[in-house]
Formats: sequence, C-alpha cells, structure tokens
Amino acid sequence: MPPQSQSSPRVDVQRQRQRIVTLKTKGIDKISLLGTALAIGIFLFATAPIFIHHSMVHPINNAPHQFPRPHASSLRIGKTKSATIETIKYQLSNGEESNFVFEDEHASNVTFPPNIGRAGRALLLRALQKRSIWDDELDPEIETDRCRKYFSYRNSTMHFPDYKGRKRRRRVFLGSLIADDSWHALAALAIETYGIYTAVAFVEGNRTQTGSPRKLRFTPGTLEHKILVESNLFGPNTPVLMDHFSLEDDVDGGGLIREHMQRNLIIDLWKKAGMTPDDVGVLTDADETLTRDFLRAVQTCEMPQLNPETQNCHTAKVIASSQVFEGSPECMATKRKWMHPDVILGKCIEGIGDDEFKLKDSQRQRKFAWRRKPYTQKFANYSGWPKDKKTFPLWNPADFRRDQGGHEIFFEHADYLPFKMGHTGFHFHNYFGTTKQLRKKYMTYGHPVKDAEGMSVSEMHPDLDVMVDCVLGRSTTNNKHSTLNMPLKEFEGRLPIAYGIEGYTMERHSELYKILSEDEIGHKATWHDTQKSKDWYENIPD
Repeated sequence: MPPQSQSSPRVDVQRQRQRIVTLKTKGIDKISLLGTALAIGIFLFATAPIFIHHSMVHPINNAPHQFPRPHASSLRIGKTKSATIETIKYQLSNGEESNFVFEDEHASNVTFPPNIGRAGRALLLRALQKRSIWDDELDPEIETDRCRKYFSYRNSTMHFPDYKGRKRRRRVFLGSLIADDSWHALAALAIETYGIYTAVAFVEGNRTQTGSPRKLRFTPGTLEHKILVESNLFGPNTPVLMDHFSLEDDVDGGGLIREHMQRNLIIDLWKKAGMTPDDVGVLTDADETLTRDFLRAVQTCEMPQLNPETQNCHTAKVIASSQVFEGSPECMATKRKWMHPDVILGKCIEGIGDDEFKLKDSQRQRKFAWRRKPYTQKFANYSGWPKDKKTFPLWNPADFRRDQGGHEIFFEHADYLPFKMGHTGFHFHNYFGTTKQLRKKYMTYGHPVKDAEGMSVSEMHPDLDVMVDCVLGRSTTNNKHSTLNMPLKEFEGRLPIAYGIEGYTMERHSELYKILSEDEIGHKATWHDTQKSKDWYENIPD
C-alpha cells in the first residue's frame, strides 16, 4: 500500500503563496475595492522584510568581481492575467493541454516529450526560445575582474589566472554521454551554456554499463532527437553532433570499459567538428556543466593548463568543483562537491594532439582503458615515460574522467565560505520522472544495486537517502550528506541560470514530493539505518 500522503511544510508554504498571489478574474469581481487594497497592503507589509533580507544576503550579484546574471527567464508557472503578458496554450503529444506564460515574442508551437511534468515543460520551453547571447562581447575590464575570481591551490597557495588582453576567446567543445537523462538536466545544461560552445557532441549507447539492453532514445526522426540536435538548443551557431554506440558482445573489463569505448567516439565527433590542438575540450556526463561564468573564464583567462605554447601535458587537466542538486533544486548538497566536469587542451587529447605522444594499448590497463601506473603523475610521476620526450602522454577519454595525470581543481573565490572555495560547476543529480526510472538506473548503471527493485528509494544509496529526507521534510541528522537548510533563493552563491525561472524550483520540488509520496514501497527503510545498503556503499571500489 502507498504511504499516506503528508504535506511537506515547504510544499504547503508554496501552495499558500500560490493561493495568495494567483488572483482569478472571477474572484476579483466579488471583492470590494477596499478589501483588495487591504489585501495588497498586508501582502506588501509581510514580504518587505524578505526583499530587504534578500538584498543583504546576496552580495554576489553586485559585489566587486561579480557579475549580475541575466534575467534568466520571463516564464511564469501558473495562471496569470495581465494586459502585458501573453498566455499560450500548447497541445501536447499525449493530448494534454498545458499553459505557459511569457513576456517575449519568441514562442512557437512546441511538442514536448511526454511525462516531463509542468516544471520540465516550462524549463524546456525556456531553453528552446530564441534569444541573444548576452555576454558575447569581449570586454577587457570585465574579463580582468572575472579572472581575479578564480583560483587553484598550488603548494598550499592560491593561484589566480590573469587576463592578458586576449582579443578572441578560446574555442571550447563539449562532449558527453547521454542515455536516460532528464530534460530537467538537459535543459538546464543548455540554458547555462547557450551560445558558448563551438560544437556539442553526444554519444548514446544501446546498452547500459552493466550490459543491460536499452532502447535508443535520440535517433533521427524522433522527437527527442529533433529537440536535442535540430532545434539550436545550445545556441544559434552551435551545432550538436550525435553518434550511437552499439555493441551486443560482452566487454573485456566490464562496464567501465564499455563506457570508455563510448566516450572514445566523442573525440571522433570533436575532430569532425574541426577541433584543433589549440582548442579546449570539456568532457562531462549530461547532468553536469561548468558554470557559465567559469566557462567564460576558460575562454579568456591565462590558465597555464590551456596555453598550447607552454603546456607539455604533465599537468593537463582542469577540474571543476561542482555544486550538487539531488533531484530537486531545493535539495542542494552542502557538504559534498562533485569533481567534474573535466577540461583539457586539445594538444593533450589523444586523437587531437600529436600521435608521437600517444600511449600504446600495452601501456594501458587494456584497450580504451586508463593508463598503467608508470605513465601516471599520481602514482609514479611518469616514471615509465621516456625522459627525452618533450611532451608527456596524451589523455584518452578514460584518463580524462579519472584521476590519472596531473591536474588542478579550480574554485570561485566565495566570501561566504570559510576557505573561500566556491563552486565552478553544477551537477543535476537524480532528476528522474518516476521511481521506476530511478530504480532501473540504479540496477543497470555504474556500481549497480541488484536488489533496487524491492528497496525503498532511500535504501538504495546515500545520495537518494538525503534527497528523500529533503523532499519529504524529514531530519537529515543521520544522513551521510546534508542539504541547504533554507529556501534556495536565500543562498548567496552562484546558482544555475535555469533556476532563475520564476516558480520553477518549487514546482519541481512539489512535483518530486508527489512522485515520492505515491511510491508503493514507501519510505520507512533508509540507507542510514540499513546495514546492507551501508555496507554496499562503503565497499565501492576505487
């Protein structure tokens, strides 16, 4: 039996706000002018402290070396009546009708993928709107200030890159695997990076990491392919390339080798798109992204890792420290960072750089795999590499995603943190549409939980454990991780541009609350009090 639905305090507050703010036309006719004026006065009196507090705790928007984010969206979720706001009704492919409201002239009839929810449709509609690239102009003053914000630690000392008058931005290419990723993550990725990448490459496989078959989703002729590849989702001048990896046989080395075989196709797509040794590659999963501001810094700041004249591929990789959101924008992790995406100069990428410095298959764990220890900086300081080589080994996609060679982690200087180590990326983790989809993911992808089908969502993994407690309004005291203890809008750090869409974050949160509340297994059993799940997590191999 499904658990008895209980209202989350956060959801209740949102519903109350919606009841206050949403004024129906037929209701206004029945309210006296005096009553209306009184209601407005009470509302303004009650909310004034919130706006004052907001201006005090959000210095990031106007402080030195910080840049105001663009007005992220004019979308509104809900019913609105105004002479200046137009409401458009969309007929969805499943026959459902949905209303979205916006204040610009870029709307057109859109067919949405089924079962992505009101919040997902609003986010995807925003991502599909034609718009200018607001930060395209290269302004030396802005770039100088921007470069001063980012740093890495070297010998326990902060090192900030400089802006040295670069007239043209570096070309940057995005590459990612893609499978059953939510449109919440894909649309947020597209909004964050709109108009920046020279090209975007996706590779989809016909099997999961464990070899479980899956139906290809982004094939030509499908709605999903049309939206992702053919709609200028990532910018008016950013082509999206898609390839598919099909292999029915078992793979020597297991799921991770299958994954790296897929990633290897990304390099081929980058070459097809014209990537050169002077360009930069960003390798991700589809639910990860650099922040827009840091991505601009990658294009203009003089980071030694990205200088083709001096880079010898010894310390080639720039790693982002990413802020994690578990299932909902309102469930932001506070004690956990995700150390991806990864950024490398083309000169050091196998297939783009000089083949003279390419490792042989025998110098790797196996073909397509990561390098053996003598050819790593981490384990052996490249002791197996010939001393007379002027460049250290090139990085294949497996090296790209693993801690193999030299790297530096970049942070944004954040005054609100004790060590100033602010995030430079975002990880939109576990943005699922149904608990069935979620269980399938955890049964068939990396580090599979074979009994997931009969477990509560919380039992399967500590990340899910804290997500469930966050969404259902339960204490997270005993969780491995914790989440922000305030509404997201009060967080003073950098947020995804997508989360500026008015109403989106709470709509997704309410949507997830409903999904979890209707799960038949319920949520009594949790990871933090189930030894089996705890043992599984603690014994994940490195």
